[in-house]
Amino acid sequence: MEDGDEALVRLQEELVDVGTTTAGLDQRAEAVLEALGRVLPFDSGWLAVRDPERRRHVPLATTGPAGPLRRYFASPGADAEVEHLGLDRARCPVLASELPVPLPEVRAWGEHLLPAGFRGGVAAPLFASTGRHVGFLSLLTEDPTRPSPADRRVLAAVTGVIADDLDRTREIATIAGLVGTATAGVVLTRGGDTVPLPGLPDDRLLAAGSPVLAVAGHELSAGGRSTAFLAPVADPDGGGLARVTALDCALPELDHLSAAVLLSAPGDLRGLTPLDLRLLGHLAAGTTEVAALAAALGLERHTTTEALRRAEVALDAPGVTAAATRALRTGLRIPPALSCPARTGRR
Repeated sequence: MEDGDEALVRLQEELVDVGTTTAGLDQRAEAVLEALGRVLPFDSGWLAVRDPERRRHVPLATTGPAGPLRRYFASPGADAEVEHLGLDRARCPVLASELPVPLPEVRAWGEHLLPAGFRGGVAAPLFASTGRHVGFLSLLTEDPTRPSPADRRVLAAVTGVIADDLDRTREIATIAGLVGTATAGVVLTRGGDTVPLPGLPDDRLLAAGSPVLAVAGHELSAGGRSTAFLAPVADPDGGGLARVTALDCALPELDHLSAAVLLSAPGDLRGLTPLDLRLLGHLAAGTTEVAALAAALGLERHTTTEALRRAEVALDAPGVTAAATRALRTGLRIPPALSCPARTGRR
């Protein structure tokens, strides 16, 4: 094996270790730039994650005189120019000399990098093994001949590893693993879209825009770190329930990833019927008067009273307020927005 090949293997191994042994996203990003600096020549490095919903790049780590890159990526239109240059697609790193227009006509270079004395560079879109666009890496030099095509080949061999190091869905999957009974899950974004959760399949209940995700997002937005509830599902037997657990994972100043939303079996219902669970859902939502509960459920007053008594006994609650609190804590409730069964199963 040639020395260059050995150096590349060592770099790949070092970067894999960064992802598995270094705690904290910022610390991993710093370790990535340090590792690259021992193999590749560059005067300034920039490593950022991308927030596609706000169309911006958020720097995690820089080295050398990175001020010009900071100013450029903080300016309006930076994300649009990156897209125009094709640097938002899964592809090999692009040398500055390979850009489709002269450097002075590229705003990043003409207004920021060339005036700062940079003459060479390489840009690498970072796509994780899941296919998700995670971020962006830029290495700059004062030497117009570096990075070279050989340097670019080295970088191309490790961009996937770097992206995996910075892919926050892997951290979120570790947190979601605490719900050991989960059978499906997604990552919910700030804007209501979904991103695959590594290690778990998706489900129709968790499709973007679904009522389940709307309820999960709404309840987490009230300030809790987690929430749980039951969702009716249509199945071949004519009905059923799934337990939904949502875990807040939002870092709003960093990216658009908001929460892990997981499905599992309903668990022990303590003898509560679907009607009892719907009633508890209304209680947890703040409807506590019997007349108002009866109207919301479309029931006679006496039927509502019986269901309320069953719920209090099942939850060992001395009254309505305690029943609402325990329904929230245990997840034994069907939120009002989920009264109608939805189909479950992989999409």
